[in-house]
Amino acid sequence: MTNDLELAIKDAITTDDLKRVDQESKDRLLAQEETKLDLDSLENPPRIILGESSTTTHTYRLYSKGLVSEELIKDDTMLVVGLGLSLCDSHDNMKLEIKKALRNQKLAHPEAAELAAIIHGLKWALELGVESIQFFCDDSNILGYVTRKAEPNEPIVAKLLEQVSLLQTRFTSCQALAVSRDIISVIKLAKDAIASQTRWCEGDTEYESCPVCYAYVSPNDKFEVHGCFHRICVTCMRKPFSSEQLLRGNTAICPYPDCENDLVPEDCRGFADADAITLMIQRKKEKAIPVKDRVYCPNPSCSFLMSDLDLIRHVRNNPQQSEARKCMKCGLSFCKKCHVPWHYKKTCDEFKKSESYLKSDAALLESFVKTQGWKKCSQCQSIVQHGGGCIQMTCRHCKHEFCYTCGAACKKKKLTCKCSRSGK
Repeated sequence: MTNDLELAIKDAITTDDLKRVDQESKDRLLAQEETKLDLDSLENPPRIILGESSTTTHTYRLYSKGLVSEELIKDDTMLVVGLGLSLCDSHDNMKLEIKKALRNQKLAHPEAAELAAIIHGLKWALELGVESIQFFCDDSNILGYVTRKAEPNEPIVAKLLEQVSLLQTRFTSCQALAVSRDIISVIKLAKDAIASQTRWCEGDTEYESCPVCYAYVSPNDKFEVHGCFHRICVTCMRKPFSSEQLLRGNTAICPYPDCENDLVPEDCRGFADADAITLMIQRKKEKAIPVKDRVYCPNPSCSFLMSDLDLIRHVRNNPQQSEARKCMKCGLSFCKKCHVPWHYKKTCDEFKKSESYLKSDAALLESFVKTQGWKKCSQCQSIVQHGGGCIQMTCRHCKHEFCYTCGAACKKKKLTCKCSRSGK
């Protein structure tokens, strides 16, 4: 084992760490600023039995996460490691949590970071006097390593695994299990530890780089996206709302490169106006409903979006009224096919020949669309306007691809008809 590798292991755990920790060391640990602890419950653990533990031992649960991330720090890109740890009782009530930044590049390997988190967590539990523990892995490879069902390929991972095994022997009971619950809070701790390493000071001012625009900004001028935890400057966060992204029928997503995490409307009120938030909510609702099941109320003052599967049908088992629907918001009875108030005692074909239809808003719109030379998407019935160029069109609402001239659907993103490709 090389000296560099030994130094990397030492960064995760040292021999001295395995020695008994006196009360003074424990007090210093509990006083750390980034630790949240229910002191009474840890100093005097309840006598609750879990599994096959001793009747005098409370079994704690350790959740850990080690993450490696490529971060832009000022003008340099580098790999940084962050650990998140959460110690819970046997009922999964959080008793203590902590985050830790690792600056040793030798640990900037995903599996090494995960094992380093487990090592720090087990060492931490020993320092707190825990005797019986279960630690949970959300990575199947890591679980295979610690349960000896698989062997690692990387030397540093193998060395860290030895340290995990040594730590396990210091507990009266120590069991490795697969994660069976959400550990998003632990992931956030690891992400926060990473973020703490991306800041620098110039004079009295602290800065971070924005990974989207590369500008130097104050940490207070950054927004952390829920779910992916990317930290983006507020200026870049406004872009999905100031562009035509929402108007084109798309949902607002995190602007971090290649991230497809949807933004949460309520989280965006600080930098998006009320109209954009309303449209954002509408787009998220549309995305949740399959295109073929989307139905809009034809009432101009309503236009409520519904799933056809949830709509109330007036008459069941009656073929002549199979298109009858009732708006779940305004209560209007309407025809799903004709997009008009329900035409009682008439089929759709009969109604479209009637004077009532010819005077309806639906007929006027149909006439206007034909006059303008526009088309309707055959899949979702949205109006599509050809702006020139190729006749192969993609509906902005449902992404259906078709020929603008004849309406034939495309297959494998290619036209299937013989229409002129220029559209002239």
